[in-house]
Amino acid sequence: MERSAGKKHEQRQNVRRESDRRPLSRSRKKWIFRTLLAFAVIAGVVAWQWKGTLWGYKKAPSFTLQASTGQMVSLQDYLGKKEVVLIFYMGAG
Repeated sequence: MERSAGKKHEQRQNVRRESDRRPLSRSRKKWIFRTLLAFAVIAGVVAWQWKGTLWGYKKAPSFTLQASTGQMVSLQDYLGKKEVVLIFYMGAG
């Protein structure tokens, strides 16, 4: 009786190994592809509509400041052309 139980167990293990090697069915591949496509479309729409306020960043108000060279620099000069980083030094000037 133990031998037949051992054989049955071995047969079950073989079936499991074969099912692990079995490629994905065509319908499952379609489902995975459609799900990933839906996620990509949703992510694209969210990114397109996103205003950039997820981390609290907001658009800076327009301003004009005097640079260290003495010329006046406005934020509007760089709007849409470059990213702007402002550095303030305590006690400079």
